[in-house]
This record gives sequence, C-alpha cells and structure tokens, in this order.
Amino acid sequence: MNKLPVGQVIRQAYAFAFQEIGTVIGLIWVPTVIQAAVNFFVLRAYYPAVADALESGAAPAGSVTLLPFLLIVVTLIAFSMIAVALCQQVMGIRQGPAFAHLAFGAAELKVFGNFFLLYGLLTLFLFLLILATGVAMAAGPGAVAVTVCVGFGALIYAAARLSFLLVPAVLDGSDIGFIRSWRLTGGNFWRIVGVGIATLAPIALVVDLITSVLLGPGSAPQGAAPTTLPDLMKAIALELRAAQPNLPILVGVALFLSPLTYALAFTPAAFAYRAMTGKTVFGGSVERG
Repeated sequence: MNKLPVGQVIRQAYAFAFQEIGTVIGLIWVPTVIQAAVNFFVLRAYYPAVADALESGAAPAGSVTLLPFLLIVVTLIAFSMIAVALCQQVMGIRQGPAFAHLAFGAAELKVFGNFFLLYGLLTLFLFLLILATGVAMAAGPGAVAVTVCVGFGALIYAAARLSFLLVPAVLDGSDIGFIRSWRLTGGNFWRIVGVGIATLAPIALVVDLITSVLLGPGSAPQGAAPTTLPDLMKAIALELRAAQPNLPILVGVALFLSPLTYALAFTPAAFAYRAMTGKTVFGGSVERG
C-alpha cells in the first residue's frame, strides 16, 4: 500500500502554482472566462427565482428549473478542460509554456464523463441519506444525529478517495478513473484531507477576505437567527437577493484568483499520482478501472 507523501505533494503544488503561474494562466484562462460568464448570467436569473419560491412556498417553474443543470454541465466541462491541461503539464504529457489553451478531445471527454458519473453517484447517496434521516426522525433526535454524522462522514470519505486521483488515473489510461483512484488511495484518507486543507483552505480564506473588503460592511442582510422553518426560508431568500447585485464582484474575485485556485486544486493529484505509482512515463496502458 503506497502512502501519500503529504509534505512533498504540498511543496510541489505550491512551487508549481507560483513558479509556473504564466503557464497556468495560459492553460486555464479561456475555459475559466467562459465558465465565469455562464455562472454570472445563470445565477443572475436563478437567484431571484429561488428567492421568490422560498418566499411564496411554490417551486420554481418554467425554463428557470433547467438552469442548475446547465450550470452543473458547464462547470464540469470547464473543470475537465482545466484539470486535464494542468495535470498533463505536471505529468509531462504536455510540455512548454501556453498563451491560450482550449481543448475538449478524448481525454477531456473521458474526464467529464467520470466527473458527471461521480457527481451522480454522490448525489444519489445524498438523496438516500435524506431518506434515511427522515426515517430516523421517528426514533428521535439521537437517531437523527447518528444517521447524519455517519452518513455525511461516509459521503466525505467516499468523495475524497474516489475523486482525488481521478484525473491523473484517466490520463494514465484508466477508463473509470475514480475506481482506480479508490484502489490507489487505500489507507490515505487523512493524508488526502491534509493535502486538501493545506492547499485549498488558504486560497479560500484569501477569496473570503478580498470579497469582504470589496463588499464592505452591511453587504449581508442583518437580523435575528431564524428559529422556524418559514423564517429560515425567508432568511435564505434575503441572502440570495443580497447576493444578486454583488455577483460581478463575487465572480470577478473568483476569476482573478482562479490561476492559484485551480493550480492548487488540481495539481496535487498529479504530483501524488507520480509519487504513489513511481511512474515517469504516462498515457500508456494501465490496469483498467
């Protein structure tokens, strides 16, 4: 069982993110701008629709109900293009600088299929957990707490192990990358968590800090904490209405920091895959998922 070298992977990811920032920008800026534009226009239409539904108690109707699906598909396509480009660079499949890169070939399509299938499986698991929680309510609060804790713990565990090495596994020849990821990451869950915290938590804090400074005090609705379900629905509606005019800032900050965000999100897996497999040449025939 190969152990994930946590410190080594973190150092390599940060070194790549900062030393190769020009190449990172060249590889990701086209799909990132497309994704940001779609996010802006979709959320600008979807936030008011959801707020209206929460306040009225009626479900959203019409074409607006398709917007979340559109957003998911576009996001997964963009993630596929970005993740493939960055991992190919780290794994030596692609070499040299980049000014602009936009590709959706066999590798990107396979990664998208893996992302979409994994998203569906995790969504199904979450739905079953909601049903189980509803059944547990008949047994009392204790049963609900145990069901939720165990269920979410299992969901996080499965998501971490299935997704961590998915992209490099596909680039190395696996048809179903998340199965190979599961096989390779046995006994490494807490190491994966450690890498994730060390790489993603700092950039998330930077995004939150910059956003808070730009939006200024009072940008979020104030009021007493909701104590009933209707009050909670109204509070969420107010949050969505407050967020809508701030979308340009929210999307802009995410776009500005996207080179570091994506480099630190996707390259640790490629460095980890190299270390855990001991391979120096990629893209050949490997055990199929």
